[in-house]
Order: sequence, then C-alpha cells, then structure tokens
Amino acid sequence: MTDRSGPAPSTTPGLRVPLIRGEPAAYVLLFGPHGERREALTTAQLMSLVVDAAGELGFVLSAPPRGL
Repeated sequence: MTDRSGPAPSTTPGLRVPLIRGEPAAYVLLFGPHGERREALTTAQLMSLVVDAAGELGFVLSAPPRGL
C-alpha cells in the first residue's frame, strides 16, 4: 500500500495559499477553508515572500546578469 499522506510527486511540502491576479501589479491571497479571508499584495511584496520562502528551503534566487 502507498503512503498518500505526504506531498504529491514533484511538489514541495509547505504552506499553499491560493493566489489570484488583481489589478496590474497586484495580487490577492485567499486564506481560510473557502478563501473567505483575502489580503492584497503588491508584486514587490509577493516577490519578497517568494524570496524568503526559497531561502527557507535552501534556494538562492537572483536576477540574471544584465544583457542576457
């Protein structure tokens, strides 16, 4: 029998929060079992969260060198 309690193949364990695109350069995170709590984020705030989460997983994110 296969243990199905862990993450699906090709996924990273962790918190998953639905994200929808709002106005240009804005996103909305949906919290709660049915997305009843919403929090607006700018693109800069979202990227900051992504960089922090990547760091916690041991990844280092950086921009490509200029000119590529």
